[in-house]
Amino acid sequence: MVIRKRPRGARSQAAIFRAAAHEFAQRGYDAAGVDRIAARAHVNKAMIYYHFGSKQGLYVEVLRDMFRAVGTRTRAIADGPGVGEDKLDAWILTMVEEAAGRPWFPPIMLRELASGAAHIDRETFGMMNAVYAAVRDVIVQGQGEGTFRAADPLLTYLTVLPAILIFFARQRVAQRKNVQGLAAAAPRHLDEFVRHMQESARAMLWRQT
Repeated sequence: MVIRKRPRGARSQAAIFRAAAHEFAQRGYDAAGVDRIAARAHVNKAMIYYHFGSKQGLYVEVLRDMFRAVGTRTRAIADGPGVGEDKLDAWILTMVEEAAGRPWFPPIMLRELASGAAHIDRETFGMMNAVYAAVRDVIVQGQGEGTFRAADPLLTYLTVLPAILIFFARQRVAQRKNVQGLAAAAPRHLDEFVRHMQESARAMLWRQT
């Protein structure tokens, strides 16, 4: 088998992306330093501007990477076969899996929401809305099937999503050795969290007979 190496430019772009993602997660947009990102990626600072145009462009791409992946998967779930109840489970699993694969995303998103989404542009908002639109369609399908009660899809989304973000942010805290009390409790396994969120969402939407 022949192993093909990525071109040098693609490798440097990926290294910059990873370095920036961790820098933004650790320090937030305003405090993040281009010099530190370049040093962490082992590239000349000029390469950041070559690949991403600006610090803002780099930051937006870190966000879009998550929204792009989640949006594609969740849209496929909403448009695919199956009943609303099963699709809701799949939507939650997808959100958790993608967040787990990008440990930098939850702290970045929590900071961004706290700041009023000050650094998110119109196109990125559109990608965020696509994630909501998918679960909205799933909930509406479940309501049409008579499984889900007449709950507000947006409020349901705003109940589930923050819990996922906070779970991963708390996992980071729990892994530190100098914390006490609730924060010191051991991190929870992903499969345990997925089941909890699926059961909680079903209980929230279940139509009482």
